[in-house]
Amino acid sequence: MELQYISVDKPSGYSAENAKELLASYDTGSQEADGTSSDNAQKPNIIVIMNEAFSDPSVLGDFTTNEDYMPFVHSLLDGADNTISGHLNVSVKGGNTANTEFEYLTGASMAFLPYGSIPYQQYVKKETPSMASYLSSLGYYTIAMHPYRAAGWDRNLVYPKLGFDEMHFQEFFTDSPLVRKYVSDEGNYEKIIKLYEEKDADTPLFLFNVTMQNHSSYSDWADYDNFSPDITVEGSDSKLLPAYLSLIRLSDSAIQNLVSYFEAQEEPTMIVFFGDHQPADSVVRPVWKLNGKDDADLTDEEEALRYKVPFFIWANFDIEAESDLEISANYLAAKTLDAAGLPKSAYDNFLSQLRTEVPVISANHVTLSDGTFTTASKQKDLLYDYQTLQYYLLFD
Repeated sequence: MELQYISVDKPSGYSAENAKELLASYDTGSQEADGTSSDNAQKPNIIVIMNEAFSDPSVLGDFTTNEDYMPFVHSLLDGADNTISGHLNVSVKGGNTANTEFEYLTGASMAFLPYGSIPYQQYVKKETPSMASYLSSLGYYTIAMHPYRAAGWDRNLVYPKLGFDEMHFQEFFTDSPLVRKYVSDEGNYEKIIKLYEEKDADTPLFLFNVTMQNHSSYSDWADYDNFSPDITVEGSDSKLLPAYLSLIRLSDSAIQNLVSYFEAQEEPTMIVFFGDHQPADSVVRPVWKLNGKDDADLTDEEEALRYKVPFFIWANFDIEAESDLEISANYLAAKTLDAAGLPKSAYDNFLSQLRTEVPVISANHVTLSDGTFTTASKQKDLLYDYQTLQYYLLFD
């Protein structure tokens, strides 16, 4: 099954030497960010939470619920102090979680890789530059955490190659509360707090957490005595959408509690939160129906809305607030470094510059700075340097 994805074509005219020179041209030498060198920059703890299937179906169309299903996240998206927020455009929907974390951690884009491929399983076979390895070079201790099976998407093999010092999987959470059969976000975040409180006070922490609470299916909740949907959707007889939104409501409460905890901590700490993908079509189909649409008749622009999830970067120290940001997963790590006031690698410098011209790039669509809606295959010249650097870093 995987053989069809093994071979990735080199960009036309590619040479490793040219790619190396191109990358070097974005190296500032002193690795300065906003005039602050890596020697004297504040190094805040950075906690990244990629929340399973966390999304806001209202991007697809209007619908009415008995109560807000994500009041805290909505309050951050509406503009909040020391918060950067908006929509993250990802390359997957309904599954293939690992591809969104691959884009975040490596700054690579699925737009240049075969449709249907999973880089964790096919391409990350050697030490690969990532957010973890880069922050480690700045003196961070790096932890990856996922409350499910270690071998899922080959994470137990991939995380060390991405530069994580430590990793925790299902066995770490044996005493954590469940929602349905998965570790709850609340229980998950209790472990984040535990690791934070146990860390070396003089060493900044980078923790990357992939949650599990909201994983499908959304039809079997009655089989469990620890969850019952309390969100209702007006005018819809769907059983899946209310169950899904009720799980999102629990996630919203859990992340609010985690933010409240770090508000009270003295160590500068940043929380980056985003969903990996929207749920399957069957879950959100009622939203289209309530808006007089059918998923079989969507325009390309309407279909692209299926790849949007909320994100925010929150800090317990002063950062410049932004809202309504439109970005894609491959750029978010570089944005994280900027928000934290940290120096950036040559590759992150390249990505930050590219984002001014191409603010969104995913396997589904590309958005240019003038608002043009297009695709990566139609912008080969504009994206040639990006494809070249990505091939160099992943495969050479």
